[in-house]
Amino acid sequence: MTRRRWWALALSIAVLALLSSFTSLRNGFTYDDIYIIQQNPKLHALGGWWRLFGQTYWTEAYGGDGYRPMTMLFFTLEWAAGKGAPLVFHIANVLMYVALSVSVFWLAGMLLPEAGAWIAAAFFAVHPVHVEAVANTVGQSELLVGLALTLATGLYIRDRQRGPLTMGTAAGICALFAAALFAKEHAIVLPGLIVVAELLAVPRDEAVSLRRRAVALRPLMLVMVLVAAAYLLARSRVLAGGLSGFAPYVPFQSLKLSNGNRILTMFGAAPQWIRLLFWPETLRSEYAPPLIDMAEGPSLLQLPGVLMIFGLLALAIACWKRHRPVAFGIGWFVVALSPVSNFFIPAGFIIAERTLLLPSVGFVIAVAYGVSALVARMTRDGVPARRVAGWTTATVVLLLALGVVRSATRAPVWKDNDTFFRQAVIDAPDSYRANYMLGAWLFQLHRKSEGEVYYRRALKLFPYDPFMAYNLAEQYRAVGICEPAEKLYRWAWQLDPFFNKGRAGLAWCLLVNYKFDEAKHEALEGIRSGGNVRQLRALIHTADSAKAGFARHGIVLDSTGKLPERWRNASAPVVSPGSTKPLNP
Repeated sequence: MTRRRWWALALSIAVLALLSSFTSLRNGFTYDDIYIIQQNPKLHALGGWWRLFGQTYWTEAYGGDGYRPMTMLFFTLEWAAGKGAPLVFHIANVLMYVALSVSVFWLAGMLLPEAGAWIAAAFFAVHPVHVEAVANTVGQSELLVGLALTLATGLYIRDRQRGPLTMGTAAGICALFAAALFAKEHAIVLPGLIVVAELLAVPRDEAVSLRRRAVALRPLMLVMVLVAAAYLLARSRVLAGGLSGFAPYVPFQSLKLSNGNRILTMFGAAPQWIRLLFWPETLRSEYAPPLIDMAEGPSLLQLPGVLMIFGLLALAIACWKRHRPVAFGIGWFVVALSPVSNFFIPAGFIIAERTLLLPSVGFVIAVAYGVSALVARMTRDGVPARRVAGWTTATVVLLLALGVVRSATRAPVWKDNDTFFRQAVIDAPDSYRANYMLGAWLFQLHRKSEGEVYYRRALKLFPYDPFMAYNLAEQYRAVGICEPAEKLYRWAWQLDPFFNKGRAGLAWCLLVNYKFDEAKHEALEGIRSGGNVRQLRALIHTADSAKAGFARHGIVLDSTGKLPERWRNASAPVVSPGSTKPLNP
């Protein structure tokens, strides 16, 4: 292929990627964008940018999780370039997606014939499962990792197909690895992708044993291990935790799923991955129970997933010698998906469409090879070449058109929070988190009655999330409806005895209902469980002051420390929470 022809084909891939993603340019900041970018002053000034390498991805107010300083640096640059305008962030995402699609074409060209490489990259450029990573600003970390790892693996294959790996290429691979790690933690899979490339993308030489190839690969692997160790050391100085850096998914915690049941849950969910890759007509932002079955032991619901996963591995083994691009694609998919699959370490979700961006590179390569092999087989079987070419062209054009339309119409879902949360419930009405998040958003808009409907629906769908019970209790308390708030606070602690939120809220509700001894008890429990000591001590002081104030007026509390019923509606002096002065209601 001539250089001019290659660039012409690459330009066509770029156009397809633009057609699929340009509708995201009208989006604003949505969902996590608001907390990570818009409301994060650390990203609003370029001065002292190096301090980002000592900061958590999420601010302390939202848990202080994650370590992605390279992504944060890109956000800072984009904020400065556009003075905080969302358009600049979305332009950056679209340009990164275009670059990634072209890099997939470059990588595929080392494994497939020209037509197959173009089909692989074209399918990648229009694939609707990528919309979440592109249309949502914080998906930029996925794009950065995808671009860096695709380029790094391509550099490795390019050199190895010519001969030994050069020092310059090795240095470039390690630099891309470091940049990707500091963009998002799942870049840790690059050494695995390099091994897959060495085994399945480098021409076999019968005179060179596998052991000698491993020895030749060892220096690069050693340097990559040192790069990963440096990253993990930097990360450990900023936050504590495992590789993911995020708390496990709430249903895993609240249901106290064992590692075995977590794995069984993912076997049950595995068909969703296959469906999303082969026919992503239905897309969702939330994959949560009861839409996804949470396993409590083996069941027939997990059988399709087990068959699919082991069938995929068997296909890779069967294609190891004669159809190496298929084995390469499957190997890439398995390695790239492993850190977010919940099979090895618990993640903060069951399935997230954005995490399929990198694994899908392997998928499109395997599929494109399959298309090329099918065309060759039909031609060998006597079908006229012109007819085969016509059928193939028509099918590919139809699929690309469907992909462009689906992607372009899906991207505006991330226009704003109201659009996003409402669409989440339309897409997944049986996902408790979709209903929960819409309910919380409606409360934020002061549409409390409507919000309560979705909160209650979410509680009915999955009555095991202590955070959800606590948050609804807080909404009730905020408007002074304390009876249901009290029940929900206690329900949260029944679900998780170690749940340490809500003691102050319950103490407040008990105070306004004249249950002073109970309020004091809950405040003390809150202090023991690590709550806000200053706030809780103020509540204790208020309870003691109120109790003393009633005593001075000759009102005697009953044996449980409550105000007798006959005094509840009387014009007796009470003390407002947070104050020490008696007030008349």
